[in-house]
Amino acid sequence: MRRQLWVWGLIASSWELLGLLACGASAGDAGMAPSANASGAADGGYPYPGAGGAGGSAYADAASEPALPPEQELESSYESPVATGRFVWITNPTSGRVAYVDAASLEVRTVPAGNGPTYMAAIPSQDNDMAVVINTLSDDATILRASADGTIGTKTLKIAGGANSWAVSHAGRWAIAWTDARLETNPSQVQGFQDVTVVDLTSGQEAASRLSVGYRPVALSFSSDDTKAYAVTQDGVSVMALDAPGGPQATRIVPMSDDPLEDPDTRDVSLTPDGSYALVRRDGQSVITVVSLSSGDLTKVNLSGPCTDLDLSADGTRALAVIRDNSDVAILPVPEIATAPDSYEVVHVDNATVGSIAIAEAAPVALAYTNAIDQNLITAIGFESEPVQVTTLKLHGAVESVFPSYTGASAIVVHKPIAGVPGAFSALSLAPLLPARIQSTQAPITAVALTPSGDRAIVAERDDATRVYGAYLVRSTTQQVDRYDLASPPIAVGAVVGAKRAYVAQKHPEGRLTFIDLDTGLARTLTGFELGARVIDGSNP
Repeated sequence: MRRQLWVWGLIASSWELLGLLACGASAGDAGMAPSANASGAADGGYPYPGAGGAGGSAYADAASEPALPPEQELESSYESPVATGRFVWITNPTSGRVAYVDAASLEVRTVPAGNGPTYMAAIPSQDNDMAVVINTLSDDATILRASADGTIGTKTLKIAGGANSWAVSHAGRWAIAWTDARLETNPSQVQGFQDVTVVDLTSGQEAASRLSVGYRPVALSFSSDDTKAYAVTQDGVSVMALDAPGGPQATRIVPMSDDPLEDPDTRDVSLTPDGSYALVRRDGQSVITVVSLSSGDLTKVNLSGPCTDLDLSADGTRALAVIRDNSDVAILPVPEIATAPDSYEVVHVDNATVGSIAIAEAAPVALAYTNAIDQNLITAIGFESEPVQVTTLKLHGAVESVFPSYTGASAIVVHKPIAGVPGAFSALSLAPLLPARIQSTQAPITAVALTPSGDRAIVAERDDATRVYGAYLVRSTTQQVDRYDLASPPIAVGAVVGAKRAYVAQKHPEGRLTFIDLDTGLARTLTGFELGARVIDGSNP
């Protein structure tokens, strides 16, 4: 399951991982203009031979081959940078301060937060730029609101100890601080991480309520009307009523299986946006379980083979289940599938193996692929057209991970490593449909971000051993790719669309951000957030 926001990137939410930003030392900032061979192999860059393994009919009889490894959902390691309409927010756990950068003016200010501000989330708001941060050393959270003049108001509330993650409601009324056990190192079995804190973000009425949910939550979400929250746990889905009299309350837990001894680690649970249903995929099984979160009723949907990936459309009306052994994609209508488990359509992908799927947020477009084998193909599926549109595209490298844009008009495909080539990615234009444009990189790819329209993307590369660091600006409509040299390691990328700028956060003891104009390509670097930021213009260093 992948629920992706409209900007992807490798998240780092501490000063050491996101805050101790770096781009290039001042001597290296002169290299911030696009490099001469930015367009890659065609212009004398690194060659990129075709990936090993064949595509097409070589894998048409995949079911008769030896068992394949599981699909890897590598996109989950690429999360949203902390950015709002105008600002990029950066935490410094050492000083206890948060730096916020106006992406339009590049003005930098700092504000005290708490003791060890580390894990931050952006808050959707129609009135203010807002963010919340977990202060790990004081077990509290600070709400930050930017006013029209750029000053920041703060409010700090106590939360349950050990929180390392945020979930934020659609309208920005609620945020939940919780602990993802997967981010903890060797936790004890008796550490259930069951305490969560629901934070009411209403201006002037901020409040925090501590609740207990099931054992070791792995995901939290909200109903579309922001009245309920759901925690996917090993015990099932915990339901929280946010508008209960007296404040938020945990009301019940809904089991995901009729087998109380089932291994929860094999489950992949997707929740519909309205909170009505959960769809459960299990590794190696051919059954999808549809669970009513109101009644607890379980409906089993039998597929033609083991389901290797399951994803929901953004509106929750379609679930796409991938059956890799048959190269089939089952399209399940929701909620109809809960009462008619045989009423689904199966789409077969000819001459390609598909085991994973990524769905665009705002369009009925999915990209199906596999990273279990080396295959130079990707398949676009228009799943609401009649008949369903299936188009398989040739790539020039095996697929590692896929990032569709919000509109589904474009995508970035990160390729698997190839001997002698540090890395490579492809820019896909799906509307209009153009040949994939491959770009070799000078170091392994570490972060990807796309603008909502998909007309721009930013890709970062990093190799600490060779001290090669860079970023690539992709113009999807023309498939132009420009490379920017960085003199220190990039650790997060993102886009602030209102300011028409992409940014690259980098590791640096004083803090550093590089902004790239999405229209002109001009790069500017900010250094030393708490020492009085200096701006370096890439065209005139």
